[in-house]
Amino acid sequence: MSVSRRSLFIVVMLAALLLAGCRATPAPATVTVAEPATVVATQLPADTAAPPTATPEPPTATPVPPTATPKPATPTPKPATATPTGAPPTATAQPATPTTVAANGPQAVPNRTMNVRGGPGTNFPVIGSAATGSSYAITGKNEDGSWYQVCCFADDKKGWVSASLVTVQGDAAAVTLAEDIPTPEPTATPVPTATPDPNATATPTAAPAASGGGGAATGGPTRGVLLYSVANMADQRWELWEYNFASKASRKLFDWRTEVQFSPSYGQIAYFAWPAAVGDQAGIWIMNTDYSNERLVIPGGAAYPSFSPDGSRLAVTAGGIYVVKTDLSDVKRISDGEYPAWSPTSNWIAHRECVGGACGIYLTDPDNGAQQRLTSGGSDGQPAWSPNGRQLAYISQDDGNFEIYRINADGSNKVRLTNSPTSDGLPVWSPDGNWIAFRSDRDGGWAIYVMRADGSNVIKIASAAVLSAWFFEKMGWRP
Repeated sequence: MSVSRRSLFIVVMLAALLLAGCRATPAPATVTVAEPATVVATQLPADTAAPPTATPEPPTATPVPPTATPKPATPTPKPATATPTGAPPTATAQPATPTTVAANGPQAVPNRTMNVRGGPGTNFPVIGSAATGSSYAITGKNEDGSWYQVCCFADDKKGWVSASLVTVQGDAAAVTLAEDIPTPEPTATPVPTATPDPNATATPTAAPAASGGGGAATGGPTRGVLLYSVANMADQRWELWEYNFASKASRKLFDWRTEVQFSPSYGQIAYFAWPAAVGDQAGIWIMNTDYSNERLVIPGGAAYPSFSPDGSRLAVTAGGIYVVKTDLSDVKRISDGEYPAWSPTSNWIAHRECVGGACGIYLTDPDNGAQQRLTSGGSDGQPAWSPNGRQLAYISQDDGNFEIYRINADGSNKVRLTNSPTSDGLPVWSPDGNWIAFRSDRDGGWAIYVMRADGSNVIKIASAAVLSAWFFEKMGWRP
C-alpha cells in the first residue's frame, strides 16, 4: 500500500520545519512580487506521470478527464517549470502505484487522496480519508452505482467513496446493492451567528455600495482578467485559460494547472500543478501575475489554495484544512473541512465542514481556534468572499439543485442569486465587488457567466467545458 497523499504532505511539512530549525540565520521567504524567489529553470519531459482516471466530487482534488495518459502538453506561453530554492523540503510527492486486486472480491483504488463519507453523498459527514493508490474492499453500492461502500476504517466501520474517484480492480459488475444504505439526517434551519470580532481582523476596506459585495445595482461594466480551467476532452487534459473583459477574448495559458487563486494584492497566483506537467513536483505552486517565475511552495497532496490577507500564508486542503507559511516554516491543521477561502480583510477562513453531523459553511480563525457556523445546508460549499470581506457567495442545493447564494459574514440576509433548473457554481467576485462570475450548464453545455452581485443582468462570456463532477475547481479574477 502506497503512502497517502495526506501523510506525505504532513511528512514533507515536518521535514521542512526541521530543516528550517537547523539554519543559522532563519529568513522566511515571502510571497511578494517585489522579491520573487530565485529559481533554476528545469525542462521537464512531456510524458511525465499519467493523471488520475476518474472525475471528482467534493471533497477531493481537482477533477481530471477520464483517461489514462495525456498527450504532450503544449502550453502557450511555455511555462517555466522550476526547481524551488530557499528552504526546499526533504522529499517531494511521488506518483502512487495502486495495489493489486485482492482475491476476495472487487477492490476500490483511489486515484487521489479523498474523503470517505458516512453515506452515499456529499451531504454525509466525513469519517476518514482514503489514501491514493491504496486498496479497499467494495462491500456494496447505492441504487445508481455512483457510490461504493468500502471496508474498513476506524472501529471496522464501513464508509462510502464516490465511484467516479476510484479505479475498480476486479469485476465491477459483481458489486451488489448495499444492505445498509443510510439516509441523510435533515439539516437544521440556519441560525444567524454573531458578527466576527473586529479585534481579530484587519480594517475592512470601504464598501462601494449597500449591495453587500459592491453595489450591484449601481456598479459599472465588467473589467479585468478572469482565469479559469477547461477540460479538454479531445486532448484529454486540463488547461488554464484567461478571459480579458476589455477585448472579450480568451486564450490558453498552460496545460495541467488548475484551482487558481490571486493574492490579495493581485501580484501573484497560487495554483495546483499536476504531475503531467511537473512530474514528482506536483503540488501548490506560485507564479507572478504575468505568468512568470513559477515555483513550487507546497509539495505533495495539498490543493485548493487560498492566500492570507498579507500573502504570507496559504490555507489548503489536504485531508483537512491546513494553514502553511509559504516558506514551509510553520504548518498548522485547523479543521477537518474543505473549500478554504481566507477573508481578504480579516483572519476568518470560510470553509465547508461537518461537525458531529452538523454540516454547513463555518468561519474559523486559524490562530485562536474560534469558530462560527454560518450556514446549515448539507450541500453548502465553495464559499467566496466579497472584496470588502462583508459577504460571501456560495453554492447550495437548498432548493433542489445547485444554485448560488449570498450571505452576510454575520449569517444574516441570505439571498438566492441564481434560478436555473440545472447547475450553477464556482462563484468568484470581481475586484470591485460589483459582479460575480460563475459556471453553469443552463444552456446545455458548460460555460462561464457573469451577473451583478444582486443576481441581475446575467451574461454569458465564454464556453468552458468541465466534467460532471466540477465541485473542486476554482476561478480567479484580477483588475
